[in-house]
Amino acid sequence: MKKIFSQFVFSGKTQTGSALLITLLMLGVLMTLVLGISTLVIREIGVTQSIVDANKAYYSAEAGVENALLQLSLHKPGYQPTLQPVKFTADPDKDYDKNFNYDYNISNTSDAVPGFADDKPIFVEPALVDGGSDGSVVDCKISNAKSPFALAYTKDKVYSDCIRATYRKLALNETVIIPLFSSDESNTTEVDDFLVEYYLNVKNGSGLWGEFTGLPLSQFDVLRWKIYGQPKVDNGIQRTESIADFYPGIDNNGPNSPVCIGTYGEIGAEHGCQYPSLSKAPPGILDPSVELNDVTLWSAARECYQTDAGVAVTGGALIKGTTQGDAAGCSMRDFIDNHKENYLILTNMVNPNIVGVANIHDPSQLARADIYYRVVARKEKLGEKTAPRLVKDFANISAHGYAALGQVVKSLEVQYKAPGFLPVFNFSLYKTCENPKSDGSCT
Repeated sequence: MKKIFSQFVFSGKTQTGSALLITLLMLGVLMTLVLGISTLVIREIGVTQSIVDANKAYYSAEAGVENALLQLSLHKPGYQPTLQPVKFTADPDKDYDKNFNYDYNISNTSDAVPGFADDKPIFVEPALVDGGSDGSVVDCKISNAKSPFALAYTKDKVYSDCIRATYRKLALNETVIIPLFSSDESNTTEVDDFLVEYYLNVKNGSGLWGEFTGLPLSQFDVLRWKIYGQPKVDNGIQRTESIADFYPGIDNNGPNSPVCIGTYGEIGAEHGCQYPSLSKAPPGILDPSVELNDVTLWSAARECYQTDAGVAVTGGALIKGTTQGDAAGCSMRDFIDNHKENYLILTNMVNPNIVGVANIHDPSQLARADIYYRVVARKEKLGEKTAPRLVKDFANISAHGYAALGQVVKSLEVQYKAPGFLPVFNFSLYKTCENPKSDGSCT
């Protein structure tokens, strides 16, 4: 005790200020602890606030996606806002957080179906593509940026180097509906000029199976098409009219030499088109002087009805050497010119027997009946700013959400496919008459 006490005693007197020194030392230690803990607390508060702001921005972007989906459901097919992006800012008079907002874009039209972005990279990767009994060929498949094998192509390069990737598959008995118009807030733009290109996935399109071996594919109808729309002049009567037909395949058809039908013949040579001849000629073209490969025939139809089936649609001179009559065929060109808000329906009607499908539950056999198709609209004409565009099979929605006065941003990319629908009944009710009477009735 004496030694300890002597440290605080000098010349017989107690050393002054020692208590203050100890107090300052203790305060320093306590302040260090407090500052350390405060730094941790402040950092955690900042992290928490960042998480909160990120969530606000994310849900703001999600609100943008939901708003875009709402607008797509409220408008006609192919809706795309005139002003892009569409912006939303929180109303300061409303009782919610004023520090968030969002904007969104809708890309819903293209010059072809399937559609590809004009101004964004398209990611593809090499792939083996089934070439029928002749073996597989190397082509491309659409991929994404995350794939280690993905290559970024432009739209033109995809069409030149990945031709199969520009077609969509239509499985046996499958139906696809493609609107031939697009819209914005107030206007509807009609697609008047289009071309359907298709090929059958069987031995690269040449040769059939079994008892059909050696017969040309052009003898068999494989694709049913139908166009329906509203007459531009309807005299106040709301009705829908339609034309339809079955078209065959062609031997040695393929992605570089598809069968082509439609209203836009000018691009046929550019796309390597082959034109079908109908297995049963439309009424009025049995004249030997009429060639079955005449360009008018790849848009001819033998079924031309109003919704009250049996009433023929009338028009002008539609098929070479004929004049439209009560029972005559009609053409896509004439129908499109006289109708609005048209829809194109394509159905795979391949007879499984001709392509060797003995078991429809065997995917490898069933694939022989696949039809690959694409629909191409014409490009801009001289003097036009933009050409009418088709509705994409998948609408692309991009939304950006903002929080903390725009300092935090979250983005979402969504592809939306509109649900299938049939605005009008797409079937017929009838029965065949086995024993017709002289007056036309049945027993």
